[in-house]
Amino acid sequence: MDLKYDISEYIAMARMSSKIRILVEGKDDRGHVLNLLKVLTPKVKLKIDIAVDIAGECKLTSSNNRAKIESIHFQCKGNNSHRKLFFLCDREFRNFSIEDVVKDFSSTHEVDGNLSWTLGHSIENYFLSPYMLSEGFRYLSGSGSKASALQVFCDFFDDSMKKIAAITLAARELNCANYPASIIKWNNIDIDGGVVELGLRKEPSQNDFMEKFISTYEAFLSVVSNTDSEVCARLCRGHTAVLILQRLYAASLYHAGKGDDEEAARYDANLFSNVAESSVSAALSEAWIRKVSEGGTLYPQPLVDSVLSVA
Repeated sequence: MDLKYDISEYIAMARMSSKIRILVEGKDDRGHVLNLLKVLTPKVKLKIDIAVDIAGECKLTSSNNRAKIESIHFQCKGNNSHRKLFFLCDREFRNFSIEDVVKDFSSTHEVDGNLSWTLGHSIENYFLSPYMLSEGFRYLSGSGSKASALQVFCDFFDDSMKKIAAITLAARELNCANYPASIIKWNNIDIDGGVVELGLRKEPSQNDFMEKFISTYEAFLSVVSNTDSEVCARLCRGHTAVLILQRLYAASLYHAGKGDDEEAARYDANLFSNVAESSVSAALSEAWIRKVSEGGTLYPQPLVDSVLSVA
């Protein structure tokens, strides 16, 4: 991919621009934020840029979009010629303390001038509520058991957040953010009394790394068991959470429908599990935007307020 700018070129372009500009990390962020602002700031003309299009200036900024944005913000901070340039970064693990329990030292959005960080790990974390997930999943499944499945799914939602937080912490320790989604399958998941077992031990370990990952995940289970589920929902990696929750709902479809017709229940579960991640994210984002349009407040409010202040 040919990058549009390096960091100095982007800063110069933003300085010359008369538009309100918002720099976010990637293409998915751009779509989510643009749809949000079309609801909350419908009359404001703005442009959303993505850090993916900007070349870094060092080893860290070349490989990390969040670091790229933070570097650009630092160089523009306090400069009135950049007063219409705003930034939104993924929080990731910022201001979490992880010891025998996870503590969150940012109960509200953190802001530094024109830079806002997401309240949770990433923008997808705004989708992680029973309401948003139920609304999104409902539209993606044609199963006759989906209402019962959603009730099952919501019953174990708090425990699922804890398990996904443990998955996130294990992936962070082993530097393999995308790995967990490759080893969690809906048909290995057990659901019983509001507790979820992801079934990672149901199949033989494929290699030493898989065994190391599972052991690391299991070690973190005691940490998340002592942690509030809302904190776990903010801590867990958004992309990972969406994929695992998709499989958890597939397991719920099977669990809810197997008593009437096990073959049909398995078909429904497989069909839902195979829905493209982009479609799942789009449905959840739409549920989020609808909730915000109805008065919901779970969105990056400091960013929206800042945009309105200069419009």
